[in-house]
Amino acid sequence: MAGSMTPQCAKLMQQLAAADFFAIDMKLYLDTHPDDVKALEIYREAVKQAKACKKAFEASCYPLCAESAGEGCTWNWLNGLWP
Repeated sequence: MAGSMTPQCAKLMQQLAAADFFAIDMKLYLDTHPDDVKALEIYREAVKQAKACKKAFEASCYPLCAESAGEGCTWNWLNGLWP
């Protein structure tokens, strides 16, 4: 994958970025509105969605962090795109 990403991986990455952004945005809202029970429910669901997107990306593409590497007894941490 030197220097490029497949269209499927690019789509999954876009979904992950959107889910992460929403979860972070909800966290920031809760920092200033800690008693908003509905927002807390939305935040928890947003975190679940972000985790699901990360899992889908890593299953189809490559690990996003070292902790996700090593499935199948292979060290695939270095397989993805690097900045």
